Amino acid sequence: MVLMTEIMAIPQIFDSHQKDLRRQRAIKRLARTGPSFLLDRCLEDAAERLLDVNRCFESAILVGEFDLRADLIARLPPEKHPATFTFIHRKHGIENIMGASADLILSFLTLHSENDLPGEMALMAKALKKDGLFISALFGGDTLTELRQSLYKTDDEILKGTSPRIFPMVTHSQTAPLITRAGLNLPVVDMDRFNVNYSNFEKLLSDLRDIGETNILKNRSNKVLTKNYYTRLKENYADLFSNNGKLKASFEILWLTGWAPDESQQKPLKPGAGKMHLGDAIKAVKEF
Repeated sequence: MVLMTEIMAIPQIFDSHQKDLRRQRAIKRLARTGPSFLLDRCLEDAAERLLDVNRCFESAILVGEFDLRADLIARLPPEKHPATFTFIHRKHGIENIMGASADLILSFLTLHSENDLPGEMALMAKALKKDGLFISALFGGDTLTELRQSLYKTDDEILKGTSPRIFPMVTHSQTAPLITRAGLNLPVVDMDRFNVNYSNFEKLLSDLRDIGETNILKNRSNKVLTKNYYTRLKENYADLFSNNGKLKASFEILWLTGWAPDESQQKPLKPGAGKMHLGDAIKAVKEF
């Protein structure tokens, strides 16, 4: 009997070469100006999350595009500093992380543009020691919805059809299954949704370039956008999403948290193991 294993090809949504070029440019920008406000927001949020955990992590790994270790350490008290804190650039391969070697793995605004998001998360999970913590921030599906709609409108007006420009992002409902699929327990997903009011369109584009988030879709059009297109895009954006001279831009950052399995972790009760019937519980609440 011959056993055949069917291996499904991973869809290549993103152009890896273009992604590297855009991120290299972003790294140079960061070296001149420091972390963008989006990365800075992630660092503040990550520090708060670590402070909320009643535990000190001895060995930590930061995976991503930007080495933000010093920026994160500066936001933590000395007793929360890991004894070892390693940075691994995404390009160098998450698969090279030694198995079960870290108490904590962090990732900020990088996983959303991976062709194999589930696979990357699984590799990070394997690098955790028992009861190790995984924390990741990635852009969610409602990010830049205004820019997306303005691009569609401009494409329709000038190109007589839409072109791939803003890549698909995971939604809140899709992320919890990704955590469990990676082999992590106690999955938690929460959302940081906020709006930014820009004085001009160029500032929005500059913020996106700061983190390398311009078009890296593999199926993007190779046509150079004309001055007429760019002018009309700004006009459409202003017509649709301006208020008192400011341009609205929506951002959604999804925070994914999971723990490497360990016997010490709390486990759900087995069906029928409860000590009170549901009807009795409801009656007790009503009487209270």
